[in-house]
Amino acid sequence: MSLIIGIDGCKSGWFSVWENQDKSIHSAVFSNLNELKNFFKNESQLILGIDMPVVLSEVIPRQADQLARKLLSKKASSVFTAPTPEMLNQPNYEKASLVSKRLFGKSMSLQSWYLFPKIKDVQTMIHHEDMQIYEIHPELSFRAMNNEQVILESKKTHEGFALRNALLSMHFKNFIFEDIRNQHARKDVMDNDILDALAVLWSAKRIQSNQASYLPQAPEKPNMQIVY
Repeated sequence: MSLIIGIDGCKSGWFSVWENQDKSIHSAVFSNLNELKNFFKNESQLILGIDMPVVLSEVIPRQADQLARKLLSKKASSVFTAPTPEMLNQPNYEKASLVSKRLFGKSMSLQSWYLFPKIKDVQTMIHHEDMQIYEIHPELSFRAMNNEQVILESKKTHEGFALRNALLSMHFKNFIFEDIRNQHARKDVMDNDILDALAVLWSAKRIQSNQASYLPQAPEKPNMQIVY
């Protein structure tokens, strides 16, 4: 049986959560995805859900990004515009931004550039035969948990945190936020990293049970989709 892992980028690398057969929730931080792969080397098959672009397009923006923004409406800004492979291969921000301007009509944000190392890390994993990796956006996951209603409150506010924490507690009977919080230093893992990784895990489990939704349903490249 496949092991399903929910992954969110954090200050120290990748914050990852999974359930054992007894439904107990476990977590770890990996500096890169190869380290994660080696940690789970005894597993025959891994299903990874990750909050990061996976399959890139030569055009920008991808249809997946556009559809995700439409569904999230007032939270559309939470959807990151995935770079093209050409942008990703540029040696510095200035050159990547010039490519963005040529393709997209506007410069790329510095915030986007800072995500490039993680996107490149994902690219090293997408062709492993014993690993399936899916792009999942946590806010789409929370929307699906919340009866298809977007949660407008930021997860960094007390109300936004409480809403998302309550939804996760409904779907993961053994999830206690403080139990996970106490295992990781705040300098390495933020509160919202924990929430997001669990939301990603929830959607990744829906993939295996054939309950997940895909944006778009018929992508131009295999797996160039956002799943929730």
